[in-house]
Amino acid sequence: MIASTYRLCLLQVGIIIVTFLCADTVRADNTPSVPAFSASYSVRYGLLRGEMSLALHHRDTGYTYETSLRPRGLASWLRRGEIREVSRLVLEGVGVRPLDYVATDTIARPSRSTEYYFDRSAGRVTGQYKSQTINVPIQANGHNRVSVHVAIMRALQTGTELSEVSVFDRGRWKDYAFEIVPDQSVETPSGRFDTVVVRYASPDNKKSWSLHCAESLNYLPVMIVFREEGKVKSRAELTNYRVGN
Repeated sequence: MIASTYRLCLLQVGIIIVTFLCADTVRADNTPSVPAFSASYSVRYGLLRGEMSLALHHRDTGYTYETSLRPRGLASWLRRGEIREVSRLVLEGVGVRPLDYVATDTIARPSRSTEYYFDRSAGRVTGQYKSQTINVPIQANGHNRVSVHVAIMRALQTGTELSEVSVFDRGRWKDYAFEIVPDQSVETPSGRFDTVVVRYASPDNKKSWSLHCAESLNYLPVMIVFREEGKVKSRAELTNYRVGN
């Protein structure tokens, strides 16, 4: 029960981090570059507690992006481990595209692993999910559930409209539409921030997510809220962050 709840928490919190830091640096083609960063969040999911971390590393032609979730408090006594996700991306014009996605879940018993490979030339997504072979058509501008974070960072930087993004998650494609709400103030362990809220919902509108992105921190999301049928189910709040190598 603990393991499945934390996996659900990561799905509901991790995938919603679809925007991050807007950079001050500019590439030679005048396209902004997302800076390397690391950030930590405290996570509450009902009575359970956890810690989430995010990190973006620069590569010669793009990025490596990592996320992790660990149980804390009582939950850590009952079940130890972490859920870790990594994706490599390459720069492509004003956007990015994923090369692969690898996830390991050592909270689950037995441990689980997932891997997807995004082959643009073959037009296929291949890999493995829950011991099942994956081989499906690739979506134009499609992403996995962590590469989408970086894709939308770039969209915000370049002024590209946030409308709809296709995400490959749990062995299938899912579409999400976005809405931006300005001038929202929130209180976090790191202080009070004036934010722009990025909201999106599942196709049936039963589940929705809100990211409170602080303009004073280059649009770092300082709070992430998941709702189900209008009720808050989980909340992640920024505890600390670092920008740069």
